[in-house]
Amino acid sequence: MRGHIAQKGKKYYIVIETKHEVTNKRVRKWISGPDGGFDRKKDAERAMPDILSAFQKGKYVEPTKKTFGEIMEKWLEDKRTVVKHNTWKSYEWLVTTHIVPALGNKKAISLKPQDFHDLYHKTLLPKLATGSIKKAHVLIMDALNRAVVWGEINQNVAMAVSLPQSKKVKFEVWDEQQLNLFLEYAAQDQYHVAFELAASTGMRQSEILAVRRKDVDLNRNMLSVRQAYTLAEVGHDFDDTKNESSLRSIALFKNTVNMLRDHYVRIDELSKDNPLYHDSGLVVQSGVGSPLNPRNLMRNYYLIIEKIQKEQQQLKDAGQPYIDFPRIRFHDLRHTHATLLLKAGIHPKIVQERLGHSSINVTLDTYSHVLPNLQEAVLRNIGDSITGDRKPVLAPVLVEESTPNDTLVE
Repeated sequence: MRGHIAQKGKKYYIVIETKHEVTNKRVRKWISGPDGGFDRKKDAERAMPDILSAFQKGKYVEPTKKTFGEIMEKWLEDKRTVVKHNTWKSYEWLVTTHIVPALGNKKAISLKPQDFHDLYHKTLLPKLATGSIKKAHVLIMDALNRAVVWGEINQNVAMAVSLPQSKKVKFEVWDEQQLNLFLEYAAQDQYHVAFELAASTGMRQSEILAVRRKDVDLNRNMLSVRQAYTLAEVGHDFDDTKNESSLRSIALFKNTVNMLRDHYVRIDELSKDNPLYHDSGLVVQSGVGSPLNPRNLMRNYYLIIEKIQKEQQQLKDAGQPYIDFPRIRFHDLRHTHATLLLKAGIHPKIVQERLGHSSINVTLDTYSHVLPNLQEAVLRNIGDSITGDRKPVLAPVLVEESTPNDTLVE
């Protein structure tokens, strides 16, 4: 098998001379570059050894005319029936909003590592968290690996790209006074149970909306997390939790147990008085007993915050005592729960188990900003009991017997 460079018009081509498998006649194969021919002869010469090697090994792939956008969109569509709806929607958002607009028009065969380096470091980094960029890279890798298997491209050039360094996810939490103020206002809301559970258990929103009465043992003060609420193409669904470690049992505070007992009484009364009511068996539910739409929960959550902020501002303007009350996300109730536990001296392992983190390293990394303060508090509390006001005890000096000729070296 031989090869040489030939020119047609203003383009250069690699010509491979081989033999037909059946007739054994000589066959010439004209190989163009990614964009229909090489612009420079030296580019064709540089590419020829790899192409000849691929031909000899039977691994040569005809350059596809597909764009990178077409490959990503086909991959996305095929994933629709493989992953959960919520997961697919997150894929769709990354692909259609960030990946395809940046590189979608490029021919797949012409992609270079530099293209993906610029995508991650220049295009996406100013817009997305490093975790989202890492996820985008995973999707791109999967799509390009499949394109290699299907013979659409020769190699996955995204493999050679380094990702931006991870940045700490910033979140804001309420202190104990702020949390109690929120729960005081939230107690009047129809969805107060969801807010109470978020603050007292650290569960994710999807887990709270999926808790069933049969998952709660009020006699043992335990709540079992067994499923999660997910949005479906139409309506909603209940699916497995985020990961295996998310399947867990959470010890409930006494006031949480009492709150749930009162809540169950109200549910039972409501079911008798409302002919439209149909009990779904869920702890958190709509006014007619059906699963609660998360949008309704979020609407009420932020309305409560706005009401508190307005009234605290009025107190401040009137020169009366007030509480600074920042707006935080619903998910930050989970962070608030963990932070208050750690500040109260609860061991990080217990916090990990309550939150359902996959490992204690996740917990330690997420709340590392809290831990130095805890070390200072520990030193203040037990430092005196360890050191105290005692005179130093000198260790005995052991001296070996020596002969007159021995020299003592201190």
